[in-house]
Amino acid sequence: MAEDEIRKHGKAVYEALSSPKKNWQHKLKDILVEILIIVFAVSISIWFHNWSEELKDRKLEREFLAGLRTDLLSDLKEMRGDTAAYHVILNGTLYFRRVGAGEALNADSLKDYNWIFFANVRKQARASRFEALKSSGKLDIIEDKILLANIISLYQEINPTITEGDREFTSYNTDRIGTFIDSHAKLDSANNITNWLDLLRNTQFRMALFRDNSIRENIRAYEVGINKSNEIILQIGSQSKE
Repeated sequence: MAEDEIRKHGKAVYEALSSPKKNWQHKLKDILVEILIIVFAVSISIWFHNWSEELKDRKLEREFLAGLRTDLLSDLKEMRGDTAAYHVILNGTLYFRRVGAGEALNADSLKDYNWIFFANVRKQARASRFEALKSSGKLDIIEDKILLANIISLYQEINPTITEGDREFTSYNTDRIGTFIDSHAKLDSANNITNWLDLLRNTQFRMALFRDNSIRENIRAYEVGINKSNEIILQIGSQSKE
C-alpha cells in the first residue's frame, strides 16, 4: 500500500515539473507538498515494518525462553543425578584406596562401590534449541542482555567444560581401570570377581585410583552448571511476570 502511494506521488512530482501551465513558484510548492507526502509515507511504512518485526521478535523470544526453561529443568534433573553419582564414585575411590593401603575389605562396601570401576558419566545437554537460535543469527531477540550473557555462558562455556570432564573420566575408567581389571581379574563359575583384594593392593591399580582431584573438578563443574541453570530459570520466571 505504501509503495503504491509513493509511486502515485512520485508521478505527481514529475507531472508538476512537466506542467507548462504553472510558473516555477507553483511548481516548487506542488513538488514540496508531494515530497513531504512521500517522506511521510516512507516513514509510516518503515515504522509499521519495524513494529511488525518487533512483535514477531517478542513472540519468538517468549517461545524460545519457555522452551529453554523446559530444557533446563530436564538438564537440572540429569545434572543432579550425575553429581550424586560422582559423589558416590569419589567416596568409593577413597575407600578402595584405604583398602589398598591396608584397611580390611568389607563385603558390603565392596558390593556398594565396585560398580564405580565400570561407570561412565555423560551429560546429554539439551542444546538444540539454543544452537538453532544461534545459527539463525537471532540471539539478539533476547532483550535482557544479562540473561543473554548467562545463556551463552552456560551453553558455550559451562556445558562444554562438563562434557569434557565426563569424557576424560569415562575414558580413564575404561582405558586404565577397566583394562587392568579385565587383564587381572579372576572369576568364579558365576562370573563374579574373586580376587578383589589382590587387585586393590596391586601397585599399578593403587596408582590408578589417585584420581580424586579430577573427580572433584567434575563435581565443581556440575555445580557451576546447576547454579547457572537455576539463575537462568529465575530470570526467565521474572520476565514472564512483567
